[in-house]
Amino acid sequence: MPSNIEIKARVTDDSALKERAKIESGSEPTILEQEDIFFHVPNGRLKLRKNKGATSKLIAYERDDTVEAKRSDFNLANVTEPDALVAVLTRSLGVKGIVKKKRELYLVGQTRIHVDDVEGLGTFMELEVMMKDGQSQAEGVAIANDLMKKLHVQESDLVDKAYLDFLLEKQTS
Repeated sequence: MPSNIEIKARVTDDSALKERAKIESGSEPTILEQEDIFFHVPNGRLKLRKNKGATSKLIAYERDDTVEAKRSDFNLANVTEPDALVAVLTRSLGVKGIVKKKRELYLVGQTRIHVDDVEGLGTFMELEVMMKDGQSQAEGVAIANDLMKKLHVQESDLVDKAYLDFLLEKQTS
């Protein structure tokens, strides 16, 4: 099963973070507009990611909600008819929530740096170290922690929740 090591943090100075990410990656970012539709499921999370101008994906994943670097195990499938699949999944599972974001994607080795402008929440940064076969979790965590330092991300900025969880909390408060 594919996996990655993730870190997520709030961003206070997005222009400085983007400049550091650009330096680390050696290139301009790829700009993505995404809508993640989450469904009620008994285990983990299930979302349909609609990518403007690109292939949509159905993604199932499990990940602990902690502030430190954490492992995420996932499966994904390309979706050619996202609206039809949303209708089917909504009817059978129900929608838990929707996250809309504009993402700037930078690639550094085996790590994806995401600078996300999340509708209703603000700006966040995610690191996803895409694990290689046979690579230990400790190696992935070390890569994530090293890049976090290079990007000047402070431990006090780390968050332990998914964007959806923050949005759901906002709705209930």
